[in-house]
Amino acid sequence: MLLCYTKDSKAGRLDKGFRALEFFDYFKAKQIFYKSLKKDSAAASYGLSVIYALNNNPFYSLDSALLYIKISATTFSTIISEKQKIKYAALKVDAASIVKQQAIINEKCFVYAQEKNSINGYNYFIKKNVGASQLKQAEIHRNELAYATAKKINTSVSYQSFITTYPNAKSVGEAKARYDKELFREYTVNRSLASNVSFIREQPTSFYVAEAKDNIYRLVTKGKTVEAYHHFIKRYPKNPSVPKAWRNIYNILTQVHTSKNIKKFLNQFPDYPLKEELEQDFILANTAYYPIKTEGKWGFVNEALKIVVPTKYSWVSNFSEGAAAVMLNNKIGFINKNKWTVIPFIYDEAEPFLSGLAIVGKADKYGIINRAGETVVPLIYDEIGETSTQFISIELNGKYGFIDQKGNLKVGLQYETIGDFNNGIAYVKQNGLYGIIDTNLFYIVKPKYQWIDNLKNDFIRVKEKGFFGVIDVKGKYIVDPIYEQLTELENGYAMAVKDGLYGYIKSGGGIIIAIEMPYIQGAVNWGMFNDKGLARIILEEKFGLIDTNGQRFAPALFDDIGAISDDLIAIKRYGKWGYCDYDIKLKIPYNFETVTGFKGEFAIIKRDSLYGVINKKGTEVIEAKYESIDRFNTHLLLVKENGLFGVIDLNKEVVLHIQYTKIEVSSDKKLIRLHTDNGFEYLKNDLIITK
Repeated sequence: MLLCYTKDSKAGRLDKGFRALEFFDYFKAKQIFYKSLKKDSAAASYGLSVIYALNNNPFYSLDSALLYIKISATTFSTIISEKQKIKYAALKVDAASIVKQQAIINEKCFVYAQEKNSINGYNYFIKKNVGASQLKQAEIHRNELAYATAKKINTSVSYQSFITTYPNAKSVGEAKARYDKELFREYTVNRSLASNVSFIREQPTSFYVAEAKDNIYRLVTKGKTVEAYHHFIKRYPKNPSVPKAWRNIYNILTQVHTSKNIKKFLNQFPDYPLKEELEQDFILANTAYYPIKTEGKWGFVNEALKIVVPTKYSWVSNFSEGAAAVMLNNKIGFINKNKWTVIPFIYDEAEPFLSGLAIVGKADKYGIINRAGETVVPLIYDEIGETSTQFISIELNGKYGFIDQKGNLKVGLQYETIGDFNNGIAYVKQNGLYGIIDTNLFYIVKPKYQWIDNLKNDFIRVKEKGFFGVIDVKGKYIVDPIYEQLTELENGYAMAVKDGLYGYIKSGGGIIIAIEMPYIQGAVNWGMFNDKGLARIILEEKFGLIDTNGQRFAPALFDDIGAISDDLIAIKRYGKWGYCDYDIKLKIPYNFETVTGFKGEFAIIKRDSLYGVINKKGTEVIEAKYESIDRFNTHLLLVKENGLFGVIDLNKEVVLHIQYTKIEVSSDKKLIRLHTDNGFEYLKNDLIITK
């Protein structure tokens, strides 16, 4: 800072000090100002402050500069003599210059504090530079540093210390939230039941009390049994999850919603508190609901065809175990028959409940929930198998394993593929080979097969060292692996191929027709025994029939042999189909492009690329004019014309006009579903005679 003063030969000591300061003679100026402190404290202190504030001399000290400018300001305010004020003014020391000098020092102190950028540095500035314009900014910086330190330590004590020390800091609200979170974590670090109970007792106002209560529910009911849920209800009656526990008990014991099961449940648990829900379930237990689609929106109708769930959903599943998956606003949840949302709309995919569990998906990852909406298996897997089996297959990143119905991993992700359990066994694949495990997850057969069939019966086909054989559910061979081809059982018999010859094996593994017939490519597709105990054979490119004893039933005279009815056989010669009797006498001439077997007195035929119906005399009782004909039941036919479907009877009477894009029967055969371009509706199936 440069100060300019008028030269005066009669100048006093104070004047000489400021003149020395003007010419940067800091040693002399400092000496003079110190000697002048007693008589001219305000001006001398000002001069000393200027010297100490300049960093171009050995006396540079911001603390000293700040000290002397404070003395200058204090003593200047006590000057009463106008003469002295005039004297100081001549030296350019007045109230304004003092204020300006103090502002300069405050700024330099703040810059220094910023360079240090420490809590202590800012605290020192705040303490020493009272009234500085930078105080608010210094407090903000200090508080930010203090909060960053608390977060780095990340303990409840660090956050509490910050809150107590800096109660006005902007981050106090966030710090309080972090304090609550860390305190809860510290209390429950061992994730025990006792720690969660202690937390609730000792921190009753914490935000995390709700989570602690949820943890108690999860820990007490981890067995997911009726006993576990009931124990929770009795031990923690005020826990907010008590209704959920009751619903789980109810859902476990009434997976099949019938009035009988609901009554049985209520007798067992007369204190069940959700009586209104139970009453509604009881009323609707035996009521069938059917999906309906109108103008692109889905809902449900009852058996009386009354809309019971409005058509407002993008998609719905059938009701299963009291709930249906429905889509709304591109998310899937579950509703009950009362139209109540029982599981919120948070999933991208969902399957109906089976054995009290439903597979759900988000972002192409799948998990399992129970009927209370609780996540039993987290949504982390790429694929999940049937939930009705004791162990459920899972896939993650191309590896497979098994979990139980409680979500516990029972077999690690160590297999290349696995099958669902059937008859108490499942196949697994490891290192390119297949083996079989039982429900104890022990190997029945260690991986050694190149291929394995389904495990739905005792006739399990396997491939070993390039050949096919058959094992039973215990892994024992009932047919040695010696065959080049081996079909699955059909009507109790399998075809076996070896060395270019074929024959037949029965379900127990014994050969019923010797492996002696020359194999023709494709015979495994057309040469199986039908339900009449007859199989097609080819001799010299002509088809015949043999029985299960290998005896010729029909000579090899035909281009093809089709369906075998009770008294007529579909046969093909000269490129056309007709029918003969069991004595191989032609009964209906070769007039048709394709034919079906007779059911009762009628068969469906194709002529001139269109379909009709004939009787056993070969007479067309329904003209061949339809694009397709299928049996709707024993006395009705589903016909297609101009791309649309209708139903007629065998007297050609129209039962349903040909105007639908699809016609099908509901699974319980009570209703007919009629599809149009706008959706579908129902018609009571008074027309159908159950097969």
